Amino acid sequence: MKQPDDRRTIELPLDPAAPRKRGRPPKEDAMSDAERARRYRARQRMLPRDAWNYEQVTATARAEIERLLDGAGVKPAAEAELVGQWAYGMFLLWDRMTAQCQREADRRALLALVSG
Repeated sequence: MKQPDDRRTIELPLDPAAPRKRGRPPKEDAMSDAERARRYRARQRMLPRDAWNYEQVTATARAEIERLLDGAGVKPAAEAELVGQWAYGMFLLWDRMTAQCQREADRRALLALVSG
C-alpha cells in the first residue's frame, strides 16, 4: 500500500547574516582559561598531600592565630576587633576539629593566645 504524500513541512527561517556559534559556550564569569587554571593549581597546592595529625593541626592553628593577631595593637579599633574575631573563629575551628583528642594544655594555650 502506498503512503499518501505529506505535503506539510516546517520551514525554518534562514538568517545568513547571523554568525554561527562555534566552540564552547561563553562562561558566566569573565575569567580567562589561564586564570582559571592558575586558581585551580593554587587550590591543589593548598590541599594536604596526606592525612594531618593532631600536632600538625595544632601547629597550623597556632601559627595562623599568631599571624592574625600580629600587630593588632597598631591597627584601628574596628579592624583590630575584626581580626580578633577571626582569630577566635580559628580557635573555634581547631576546637571542633580536635574535640576527641585535645590536650588540655594546648586548649588553654590557644585560648589564652586568643583572649589576649
